[in-house]
Amino acid sequence: QKHSFAIMKLKIFQSFNKWRKRQFDYGDSDCCQFVGFVVHDLTGKDFLANFYYKSESAANRIIADYGSLETTAATVLGDPQKDIHNLEDGSPVLVEMPYGQLLGVKVGAVAVCLGKTGFVNIPSKMVKSGWDLCRL
Repeated sequence: QKHSFAIMKLKIFQSFNKWRKRQFDYGDSDCCQFVGFVVHDLTGKDFLANFYYKSESAANRIIADYGSLETTAATVLGDPQKDIHNLEDGSPVLVEMPYGQLLGVKVGAVAVCLGKTGFVNIPSKMVKSGWDLCRL
C-alpha cells in the first residue's frame, strides 16, 4: 500500500514535469488543459478531445452553455464526488476561488492548479468537488 502510494505520487510529479511550461493561454495552457494533460498522462484517456477553444471568451461560452465549470467537466468525467476526502492523489478537482472556479489536481492536502502566473497550491478546504482518478 505505502509502496504503491509513493509510486503514484512519483508518477504525478513526473507528469507535472512533462507539462511544457509556457505562457498562460486559453485552449493551450490553462487550468483545464493542464488537468486534461495530467489525467491523460496518468490514465491514457483524453477527456479534452471534443473541447476546442482558443480564447477566454470561447472558453467562457462553453462553460456558460453547460452552466458552470463543474457541470462542463462532469460532461466528460461523470458526476463529481462531493466527499473529496477519499479522492486519490492525481484526481481532478474543482476549486472554488473568490474570483471563480478552477480545475486542479489533488496532491496530498492541496490542489495543484495552473493559474495565469503559473502553478499554485490551493488548500483542500477550497476544493468543492472532484473525480476519483481510479474511476475515470
